[in-house]
Amino acid sequence: MGVFRLFRVKAEERLQAVIALAVIVVLNGLFIYRMHGLFMQPGFGGYWKVFERELHLSGYDPLTYLTVTDWDVVYQVYRHPLLAFMMWPLHVVNEGLTSLSGVNCVQYLVALLLIACSMYSYIFLYRIHREVIGLKRGDATLLSVYGFSFAYILLSVLVPDHFTISMFLLLVTLYISGVCIKKRREFKWWQSALFFYITAGVTLSNGIKVFLSGFFVNLKDFFRLKYLLLAVVLPAALLWGTAVWEYRTYVLPKEKARAEMKERREKALEERVAQMTTEERARYEAKKARREAVLKAQAAKMGEPMEDHGFLKWTDISTSRWQTFYENLFGESLQFHQDYLLEDTLVHRPVFVAYRWTLSYVVEGLILLLFVVGVWCGRQQRFLWLCLCCLGFDMFIHLVLGFGINEIFIMAPHFMFVLPIATAYLLQKLGELAATMVRVSVLMLTLWLFTYNGYLLIDFLLSPIRATL
Repeated sequence: MGVFRLFRVKAEERLQAVIALAVIVVLNGLFIYRMHGLFMQPGFGGYWKVFERELHLSGYDPLTYLTVTDWDVVYQVYRHPLLAFMMWPLHVVNEGLTSLSGVNCVQYLVALLLIACSMYSYIFLYRIHREVIGLKRGDATLLSVYGFSFAYILLSVLVPDHFTISMFLLLVTLYISGVCIKKRREFKWWQSALFFYITAGVTLSNGIKVFLSGFFVNLKDFFRLKYLLLAVVLPAALLWGTAVWEYRTYVLPKEKARAEMKERREKALEERVAQMTTEERARYEAKKARREAVLKAQAAKMGEPMEDHGFLKWTDISTSRWQTFYENLFGESLQFHQDYLLEDTLVHRPVFVAYRWTLSYVVEGLILLLFVVGVWCGRQQRFLWLCLCCLGFDMFIHLVLGFGINEIFIMAPHFMFVLPIATAYLLQKLGELAATMVRVSVLMLTLWLFTYNGYLLIDFLLSPIRATL
């Protein structure tokens, strides 16, 4: 399967691709319109504060804008080893455009990347339904639109973070794996190695899904010594070596400089405090107490980690799993909460927000019911088991280990597309009358989700910026 053939939009995909593209472009256009007055201003060194202060889209970070504007390794290198280097070409183009136009064009360049990844994510989700599972054209279209009506997949098309890129790479990997399973082809070692290096380079945890794809496609041949060495050990070693080199070259010197600066500042502060009057010292202590209270409140939202060092410092063993399940994982991921809309958990948003309407929980229950019954109907399909294992891995790191559990909904682009895929097996298995009832149910859910989520998202994008802070 050649690269150009893989990304060529087929005749039956063109109309819906144009419609999907139009929706994605409009949403990106609204976001650019909302923020361009702040983000397009030329500046030297002040972008970090502007992006960090003004970009409030749930828990998503402005690191991509920062990297494209003023290139540096600002991502956590052991979780996103290649992401900064992938953004470097956009930075070069942005520097050229900025020198010519006198404004920062970062929003437009990042939007082009997001638009391309989002549109092809839709196309590959459609192809999974159509070519891998074998649905009729109308059913494949319905379920693809259904998947993109989920709140945080809809939001991801305009978020300047890595999640849209991850979703695109994961859906390409699943599509190719599904085709290989269906046509009894082998997932070649160089394909697995290349997919792992790129996909895990964006987000390290995604690499496990590439290994799972290799296993479910090749089955026992996955454990051949040659395949394990070349498709698993070699790319993993190369990526880890890249991360270590990146950390030592770009991150460690900055950490040492910050540590030295912090030490000098603390020493200077001690000297200043020693010279303060009683009244000045009282004001200083009150300000310090307020700051510590804010940090303590933020730490409480982060939960209690297993350990305070290494990868385990990102875990959480205290946040309620049950509330997370129905309010955030299958709640906020699928339907925005009207209260604290798109606010950051580390700023004002509580970890758990309740819906105003009982209907929202009914919709959540129906979506879950379709998913569960779909899993039962497709329980003998190898491709579905691949998708479920990928979902299971995400649930392990988020619900068991607690990584990112306090804002698990922002991770939705990594796994929520499994829900319409599982529902596809329900449509495939049922008789015509029952399948029609499911189609109507999915259509009603899709219309509700697009109306509800779309209204809240567009209202947010059109509202004054200061109203969201």
